[in-house]
Amino acid sequence: MKKFSAVQKACFLFIHFLLIGWILGNGASLWASGGERGTYSFPEMAGWRQSGEIQIYSRANLYDYINGGADLYLKYDFQELKVADYVNDRKASVTIEVYRHKTPVPAFGIYSQERLSNANYLEVGAQGYSEKGVLNFLAADCYVKMSSVDVGPDDQAVLLAFAKKVVENLGGKGSLPSILSSFPHEGEKKNSEKFISREFLGYAFFHSAFTADYELSGKKFKLFVIEGTDQKDCRNMIQEYLKHTGNLQTKVEEGRFQLKDPYHGGMDFYWKGNYIWGALDLADETLRSKVLKLFAEGLEKKK
Repeated sequence: MKKFSAVQKACFLFIHFLLIGWILGNGASLWASGGERGTYSFPEMAGWRQSGEIQIYSRANLYDYINGGADLYLKYDFQELKVADYVNDRKASVTIEVYRHKTPVPAFGIYSQERLSNANYLEVGAQGYSEKGVLNFLAADCYVKMSSVDVGPDDQAVLLAFAKKVVENLGGKGSLPSILSSFPHEGEKKNSEKFISREFLGYAFFHSAFTADYELSGKKFKLFVIEGTDQKDCRNMIQEYLKHTGNLQTKVEEGRFQLKDPYHGGMDFYWKGNYIWGALDLADETLRSKVLKLFAEGLEKKK
């Protein structure tokens, strides 16, 4: 029998403990951060049983499940989808789709693109809403979509019970992006906030932005904020924007910018630190200056 040296035994023990640590670390959450994650456990529900195998989709084959919408999900850093179907003895069914994204922000982004402003909003996960036979919600880095068939008049109560169990299995509800609290409250249309993952205003150099819809003094408009990685990133974005709109400047400094955009008309925005914020479709300069000042105060409080 082959004998091992003390050094070899120590190496084997070290690897053994590393593996144990890796297994325990992954078992503490549904999916480990980055890359592959542990197995997600769909909830057990009294009176319901899972029907068929759990379906799993990656970035490579998401088209097989949502052919018409896969491109949009991929733009929001989609990572993996897991789908489970449930049935009961009355042949009613519930389907749960758990879309995992790279971080909570793009998960909010795809959720914000699909949520309906006039839906029935619920306190489930970070935020959720329901319609007849449908309940969708956001929880950390996951966007969860649930639907029911032939459940009857209690379908909303049934879906909500499922949703609460799913949130528990996801490890917590998470929260909406903190930058949303910086938007001025006056005139803001509730649940109109969105995250644009790339090419804001159609320009590749504006990598992403948060927006919200407003109505004040009979005027409808939109506010936006772009969060750069640092001052240099913001300066580069503005320089590119000035170049593309024919508003060349020899030196770009923090402050206010007012210019004409051939595609979006008059533009009024500010840059300070790693934030660029502004207004769209608001011709009233007095009102524009007021809301942008309030926006600046909100961003200052966020620091």
